Amino acid sequence: MAGVLEEYQRPVAGQEIDTIRALLHDLRQPLAAILLLAGTEAGDIARKMEGISGQARWLADLVDEVLSGAAGDDVERTDVTSLVDAAVARARATAECPIVVSLHDTPEVWARPVALSRALACVLDNAVRAAGAAGQVAVGVHTDGDGVHLTVSDNGPGLGHVAGRTSLGLTTTRAMVAACQGSFHLRAGSDGGAVADICLAEAVLRSVAS
Repeated sequence: MAGVLEEYQRPVAGQEIDTIRALLHDLRQPLAAILLLAGTEAGDIARKMEGISGQARWLADLVDEVLSGAAGDDVERTDVTSLVDAAVARARATAECPIVVSLHDTPEVWARPVALSRALACVLDNAVRAAGAAGQVAVGVHTDGDGVHLTVSDNGPGLGHVAGRTSLGLTTTRAMVAACQGSFHLRAGSDGGAVADICLAEAVLRSVAS
């Protein structure tokens, strides 16, 4: 198991990512959500249009960030609660399993908002696929001495048993978190499945230190 975890926690510099492949990977989920929302006849039309609009705005931000080489996605004070809510709403549009959110803290962090959104979207996508229709995904936020932790856990079959755990999605996650000057770890869950942990500096701490 130690060897497996070492593989999943291998650091990846932002420059090592294939930008085009990473962009195509990140486009899949919102495009699938838009097609799903547009293709269903039943339901509240206004709510479906709101969902499509949200997915489209995320696509526009993502493409702008890639085309500008992240020049417009500066490290800034970022509201974790809003970012988590938006990422979970996008993921729920196509997820077959429930996604529950537990916010023990609601801090601001230092991050690149689009990069952090991409990282969270990637780990959510992995977790949803691992959990399957019969499973569950949990998103949590808590703060400790190391910083602010955004965790995404699933109750799937666990590390090494789900195709794609070492895919481009996790490579993208590491690169995006590194761009936010944070750290990323993937570990086995205590009751099976896996836990993805994104750790970032809390904004108030750095402002006090400066």
